[in-house]
Amino acid sequence: MKQIFLFVLLFAAVASIIMGAYMPWGKATGYIAALRNLSNVHSMDEFKIDFDQPLNYYSPVGDEEVVKFLSNDILQLVNQKGQPEPVARALVGYIEPRLFQDNVRHLLTGAQMHAILWAKYHDDADYKIAEQYYLKALDIGPRLPPVLYGLMDLYRMKGDKANMERIANIIVGYWPSDESVQALLK
Repeated sequence: MKQIFLFVLLFAAVASIIMGAYMPWGKATGYIAALRNLSNVHSMDEFKIDFDQPLNYYSPVGDEEVVKFLSNDILQLVNQKGQPEPVARALVGYIEPRLFQDNVRHLLTGAQMHAILWAKYHDDADYKIAEQYYLKALDIGPRLPPVLYGLMDLYRMKGDKANMERIANIIVGYWPSDESVQALLK
């Protein structure tokens, strides 16, 4: 009986090391390797080949983090001056299906990517998608400053004074000493 217990304990220890350390390490090293190779990438197909490996690598830990880091990297690439619109849209289209729809950070990144696309390329569909991401994030975290300020700025940039004021009033309700938002309301 003691030997069976020791065997089960040893098996559990090895499995936890593999699933809790080795597999996440494999996912992380794949992501780092793809980042290191980014300067050698010359097409969207090459980008997908490099980043599909860590994104598709099974690990019980690390999926959320790799998507978060890659979406932030893509956000920076989309925001680069002179970025051609087809490239920016392909990058957003690549990461967007992988964004966790119940994760505020992922939703904010999706909103920011589409807000940038809208500001740079003037397609109102991007504005609507950015707004949808912000509103979904607002449902999850109605008091989170990045969500409220991001949504207020989106409405301000669009010239939607009524919605901008509505969100600004919510912000002032939580943080009455915010002079910049107070100034927007005047």
